[in-house]
Amino acid sequence: MSIKLNVGLATAALSVLLTACNPAGQADRTATADSGSAAEHSVPAVQPMAGPETPFSTSEQQMHQAMMQAHGADPQETYALKMIEHHRGAIAMSEVLMRENPDAALREMAEKTITMQRQEITALEQWVAQHRSAAATPASGSVQPGA
Repeated sequence: MSIKLNVGLATAALSVLLTACNPAGQADRTATADSGSAAEHSVPAVQPMAGPETPFSTSEQQMHQAMMQAHGADPQETYALKMIEHHRGAIAMSEVLMRENPDAALREMAEKTITMQRQEITALEQWVAQHRSAAATPASGSVQPGA
């Protein structure tokens, strides 16, 4: 297979993958949200694919929107805030599944998912609180302004 064909296939696969990861209306905003970044110029804006509505569509879109809006003071805090929203999305999708009366095995998985994701959210929220507290507290031995 030629290099040009491999690059073309890789580009097409990346476009499909990026489209699948972006809810409707998010693709253009995501690709242009940070003008000036190198990544923006290497990946073309992808038009979202129209897909069938599912019982999960609303919770998926809400999760993606919340994750896109979650930003912390540094990469670590941003990660934690985005993961909190991701876990909330998993809970919402599990609740949808349970309302749809799935079989017993799926219902059990959904219940476990809800329990585990709530525990993860609690741990991440505690980490964020400690991280913010540590950032607000001057390091020991440092001289505070005006002292």
